[in-house]
Amino acid sequence: MCVGKCARCTGLSLMLLALLSITSNLFLLFPNLDGSYLRRRQISSYARFLSGVWAGGLMVLLASIQITTTGFKVRRLSCCGPRCDMFLSGVSSFVALLGATISLLVSVAGLFSGPYCLLQENDGAAQKWDYPKHNIFNNSSVVMVPDMSSWSGACIEPPYIETWHSSFFILMSMSNILQIMLCLSQIVNVIFGVLCGHCDQKK
Repeated sequence: MCVGKCARCTGLSLMLLALLSITSNLFLLFPNLDGSYLRRRQISSYARFLSGVWAGGLMVLLASIQITTTGFKVRRLSCCGPRCDMFLSGVSSFVALLGATISLLVSVAGLFSGPYCLLQENDGAAQKWDYPKHNIFNNSSVVMVPDMSSWSGACIEPPYIETWHSSFFILMSMSNILQIMLCLSQIVNVIFGVLCGHCDQKK
């Protein structure tokens, strides 16, 4: 595949993944589409950090626009030749890579910490808002993976917050992983583009 076509595919894919990251993070702010928890700040601090919006979202989205215009060779938006445009798309790829990495680290930390919810104490009388204190790792496996079943029944409010929390943090993490892979592939593509230019450009 020519470097121009590859840049087009990568840029458009990054756009969709950036929008997915933004959407996932916004859903985490509204458990069961209820905004009262956000107003009372009864939301996970990892969700309120909004890494999926500004890092995995806007940073990747802005970079994807530059990469896409480079792939389509939009002359009116170009400030220099094809090789220079490819170099600038490489800089944009590094920016997007940084944003996706930040968002991934925060989303994984949020996934492992568990949801911020109303917990019931061991005596069954007292209740407080906190993160579940259960062991969220499955020690029976060589690879440490989060044990979501340990959250079951731990949270009283919001309803079904365990499923809501884990689903959207997993979705955001997966979109960030794909963003990182695409950014790395675009960086490789940039190297060929800087050396060879657009292989599909007209003679």
